[in-house]
Amino acid sequence: MKIKIPKNLPLINLPPKVELALFLIKTELKNVRFTNDLNEKDIDTYNGFLDLSTLISSILGFGNNLPDEFKEWYFDRQTQLVENIDLEDDQELLGQALHSYVDLGVKKQELKTEIGIH
Repeated sequence: MKIKIPKNLPLINLPPKVELALFLIKTELKNVRFTNDLNEKDIDTYNGFLDLSTLISSILGFGNNLPDEFKEWYFDRQTQLVENIDLEDDQELLGQALHSYVDLGVKKQELKTEIGIH
């Protein structure tokens, strides 16, 4: 017997904190792509950029003492993740948000030794 699982139902329930982080990461990925596309057309987006990195970092437990290199790494990585994706494809966007979430977990472990975050 073969069981058919509806594609719109999640197979696992994530903790609310993780779901919130993924939602914010997806939102920021869309924003990064949108502003990068506008910048390529020589439209200045500096004042209108929605920076959720501090909120996302806080939810993930990074603390307040993040070095400038972190933000540079963060936005470079977000830019890489959205470079060639279809923003209309929610599954693809969720996949990239999951990549970002995992990358942030790894970066948190690296920063633990460098700056002593908990």
